[in-house]
Amino acid sequence: MAQPITGHVPEPTMNMNRPNNNGHDSYEMTDAELAGIEPTINDGPEARLSRFLYVGKEYPDYQPGYWFVHNYFIVKNVPSIEELAATPGKELVPILLITKAFESNLVPHPETLVFALAVCGRQTISEKLRHEAFASVQKICTTTEQFILFVRFTSKLKRENELCYLTFGWGNGMKKAVNNWYLSKEPLALAKCVTKYRSRYGWKHKDIIKLCHTVGDTPEKAVILRYIVKGLSEAKQFASELAENTTVEIVMKYIENIELFKHCEEETSAAALLQELGLSLEHVPGHLLKCKKIWIELISMMDMVMLLNNLQRINNLRLLKPNVAAEKVIELLRNEELIARDKVHPVEILIALINYQNCGKPLSFEKRRIREAAKKPHQLPFEPNQDVISALNTAFYASFSHLQRTDLRYLVTISSNKKTVEGRAWQCGNMRGVEVGCFIAMTLVRQESDVTVATFKDNEIHVVDVGNEETYEQVVRKLREISTANIKLSKPLLWAMKMKKEYDVFINIVDQVYEKHDRSQESLSLYRNMMQLPDAKLINCAVCSSATYRKTQYDKNVLIINGFDATVPKLIQAFVQSLF
Repeated sequence: MAQPITGHVPEPTMNMNRPNNNGHDSYEMTDAELAGIEPTINDGPEARLSRFLYVGKEYPDYQPGYWFVHNYFIVKNVPSIEELAATPGKELVPILLITKAFESNLVPHPETLVFALAVCGRQTISEKLRHEAFASVQKICTTTEQFILFVRFTSKLKRENELCYLTFGWGNGMKKAVNNWYLSKEPLALAKCVTKYRSRYGWKHKDIIKLCHTVGDTPEKAVILRYIVKGLSEAKQFASELAENTTVEIVMKYIENIELFKHCEEETSAAALLQELGLSLEHVPGHLLKCKKIWIELISMMDMVMLLNNLQRINNLRLLKPNVAAEKVIELLRNEELIARDKVHPVEILIALINYQNCGKPLSFEKRRIREAAKKPHQLPFEPNQDVISALNTAFYASFSHLQRTDLRYLVTISSNKKTVEGRAWQCGNMRGVEVGCFIAMTLVRQESDVTVATFKDNEIHVVDVGNEETYEQVVRKLREISTANIKLSKPLLWAMKMKKEYDVFINIVDQVYEKHDRSQESLSLYRNMMQLPDAKLINCAVCSSATYRKTQYDKNVLIINGFDATVPKLIQAFVQSLF
């Protein structure tokens, strides 16, 4: 929960109606006045750890993208865990915070939960915390990928602690956690788990089981573990030596079928096996990944999120031209019950739609350089299937129906200057900055009951009428027609103070945040004090920028977002609900 403002905040007086150069009333405040306002700072270890779980940093500056290549997961980025471990009475707070974030289902990158849990298990300050961390592995690491990632993080942290490149044993706590994760599963579920993901993040099930000396507690699990370590032939021989057991026979039959599928060379037979066994994309071996018959069967078995994530791969195989596969895709996209069941967010469908219209994501600088060096010929113009586009549009508008309201009051101010209108969103290069702003505004208008949409204009903001029945294209067109100048992020807050408007959340969507023109944090403190709204929050979205300047002091109610991708709406929802 947000805490009341501490420290002295100057009361707004004559400055709120100081005449500007044109003789009109203006609610601008000088930089000196705003700089004298103290922000609400909450840098306790609990707040910083919660922030890390959602943002990936202990300060409120979010950057979407692939975090593994940017050194997010190193111990020095989350010192709050060791601080809490060293504080009497707070040793188990990290586990409580990790569990709370996990249960919220609003963490943009669940890898942060796994990493924080690994740090708790490898710190040497509190034995109590270490034991609780290993006991929580089964609850937090619900998927095979997350479990193997936990193993990777834990092993890496141990090497760093010992300052060597070899690890001699994992310790009893780690071994017990790993054994419990495997042996808590039913035999057939365990067989499906180890055959679906044979390896991830450089680790195989075989390596993990050997290091932990896992022993099956039932004949069925013993057979599966023998298969993982020794292979199919050894597992069959071991199973034949056991007493007659129906469950063992079922498990062995399943494993044999999986092996038959993975080594099948004939496309038609492999597709038939895939359908018979009900396998997923993760089961498909590399030599079958470009087989059209395999993908035709996979389409029918995909959930909506997986279909959207693989839409471009399906298109690259020319399966979205008018044919049976395209009809299956269209049928799934028009299934509103499936969209509601899988809780597909509109942002996932919009990004898939725009990427499909543009024949995929924009190439990175490195890939463009390689293509130019190879002198590859330009591809023929791409002509998307209009029926697929129509189905994606139908799915997009249907997905708004299951969004949950927060019952908060929002003021969304969007920049429509040249850089925002023409600039591409960072991490979502097929969308322009203003299009991102329109989507965020449109989502809130359709989701909430009290949303004001505005744009920056001269020394004030200009309110734009956006209805909850307007289409995405209509909202974008309306914002593009309004030219923006003199962008200052404090304007919406000062306007709300002058007009005595009560808002719980301010969202500014601009191309970049410049230190010279940013007094929004101080303005928020002033607004909270004047309007007696201690929980009011501010989100500054620099959608065309990869990074902004770093403040020396942070207000716990201010969040900065750089760029845009499918995780941003989830992060916004978590922030406005005071989850971090």
